[in-house]
This record gives sequence, C-alpha cells and structure tokens, in this order.
Amino acid sequence: MRRTTAARRVRARQIRSKSPAVSAASGDKVVREALAGELLGACMSILKTYGVRADKLAKLAAGAAAGNFDQASAVTAVLAEAQSLSDVMNKWVEDPAYRDVTGRPAILHVHRNTGPSFAALSQEFFPSWSVADVVTFGCRSNVLERVGRHKVALLNSTVLFSGDSSLILAHSIRSVRRLLSTGEFNRRAKSAALEAWPDRTSIVEVPEEDYEEFVKFVRPQISGWIEMSNRWLFQRSQLSKNRLRKKRMAGLQVFVFRD
Repeated sequence: MRRTTAARRVRARQIRSKSPAVSAASGDKVVREALAGELLGACMSILKTYGVRADKLAKLAAGAAAGNFDQASAVTAVLAEAQSLSDVMNKWVEDPAYRDVTGRPAILHVHRNTGPSFAALSQEFFPSWSVADVVTFGCRSNVLERVGRHKVALLNSTVLFSGDSSLILAHSIRSVRRLLSTGEFNRRAKSAALEAWPDRTSIVEVPEEDYEEFVKFVRPQISGWIEMSNRWLFQRSQLSKNRLRKKRMAGLQVFVFRD
C-alpha cells in the first residue's frame, strides 16, 4: 500500500524525533566508537553491581587498553576450581569405595588414616589446597555439608553457578568472549566461501507471568538440544581420523534473557 504525502511527512517527523546520536550516515569510525562506548558502559554498569568501585574499574579499563594483563588467567582459574570441585563430587558418587552399604555416597571422615576419606579426594583434585579450604569451598558451593566436627556429607553432585558471584562473573566473561568471537568471524563473512556461524534471536514483548511460563517451557528444550550437541561433538572428537588432528574448543551456548 502506498502512503500519502501527508503520511510520509508524519513518518519522517517521527524518525527525526527518534533519531539516535549516531546512524549509518555518521560514518563507520563514528559509529564504531559510539558502539564501543556503549559496550564499555554496559560492562561497567554490570561490574558495579558486583561491588567493583568506579575508580578501580577505570584503572582496570586503562590496564586492559594497554594490554597489561593476561585476559584468560582469572576466568580460567575460577572455572578450573569449579571443575575440580565437580570432579571431587563425581568420584564420590561413582567410585564404589566412596559408597555406603546402600550404594549411596557415604558420609566421609574429613581426615582418616586408612580407607576412603574426604582428605583423599581433596588431595587428588586440589593438591595445593588445604583440606579445610576444600571443605569450606564445597559448603559455600552447596555441594556438601558438615556432619558433626569430623565428617562431611554430599548434598549435590553438580556444582551450580547460580548464587555464586565469582562463578557467575567468570562464566559471563567467557560467554561474552565467545559471543564477540562469533561476531568477529561473522563480520568478515562476505561470501559463500566464508559462511557465517549461526546466531539467532527470538524476542517478543510479553507480560511477566508469560515470561515465567516461557522459562518453564523452554528449559527442557534447551537441555535436550545441548545434550544432543554434546553427543554429536564428542562422537566426532573420538573418531580415529581426528585423534591426531589439532583441535579447538567448539560448541553451542544458549541462554534465556530479558531486557
């Protein structure tokens, strides 16, 4: 349907009234710098909610711009500790030596001279940590609890990031890096010879109660899709033709969001 001249004029006025500070007509350099500023502002705003002061953020940003620190060291360390704790829990669950007569994970002595103990698990997966520190880490992560003064019991075999600020922040940083890496690849995909990696978004305005229902609906779908992707990738990584090839981490990451 063709618009009337009056309608086009109204639409033009609306566009001008909503015009942002930059547009495609501003030039690539101006647009990129404005977008970079917005990205930095978004990161700064979120990091302040973690308790990092504005003056410290400014120093960290200046150091990052100068390339004065290893980008991956802190994230790698934090997530590696979570993985080590997960390894402790997995062995506690799967190793028959750490089960009771019913076949369930046994309540363990923290220190024991002979036989299975939590100290033995700690020394295997946290060789540079004290046993007391591993117990504290496990209790803080809600995967184990103290039973009296000298024993611990398994609460959960999965290390959940929810509720732990350090783990959530490390996970978020790794997710942002992955997203930016995909964007870096896709911005160079200008022909069929360099096909873009999939990047899709579903977004609709909905009431709060419908959003909560959406989360319930989509959670099992996401879990199923991730499990299927893991199986496919793992099977490929184990093929004899791939065992000696150079490999890089690859996968699929999905999350639900709300603006």
